[in-house]
Amino acid sequence: MNNVKQIIELLGGVERLMHEPIRLTVEGFMPLNIEYIGTGPRGGLLLSIMHHYTQHGDLMRDPDLVVEVIQAEDRWLPVSYQQDSLGIYQEAVSVEGEKLVERSRLAADLRRFMELWSRNLKSQGFVEAARVLAQQSGQSPPPPTTGEDRSPEPSD
Repeated sequence: MNNVKQIIELLGGVERLMHEPIRLTVEGFMPLNIEYIGTGPRGGLLLSIMHHYTQHGDLMRDPDLVVEVIQAEDRWLPVSYQQDSLGIYQEAVSVEGEKLVERSRLAADLRRFMELWSRNLKSQGFVEAARVLAQQSGQSPPPPTTGEDRSPEPSD
């Protein structure tokens, strides 16, 4: 979820996210929320990443992906997936008694979804929306990454 990570970094990092959720809008797409929701089953940060809309006054998750971030290892691990309009709720990881249970096939499916969604969020303009919001709020985001080093040549 490199693009979600980039959005978080642009808007103040994990420390800020722990106190203030991220809400982004891009014309033509459902709003995106990223929120710290607690401690995950492995002791990492538990984040909710979701698109949503309102139906008959109810907030509908479309979808809501909960991930656990193990910061020391830079690992983003799927925990659950929910899509309200289809009545879907799936847990890839749970704690049963004192045992951590991972549904490996579902976890693998969700990891593939995470990568696809991450790419879509960038192509839909959410990373750029975060960059603009950071500039408007006075934060100094890093310049867009292009894979090239654009530092000037040293002068003699």
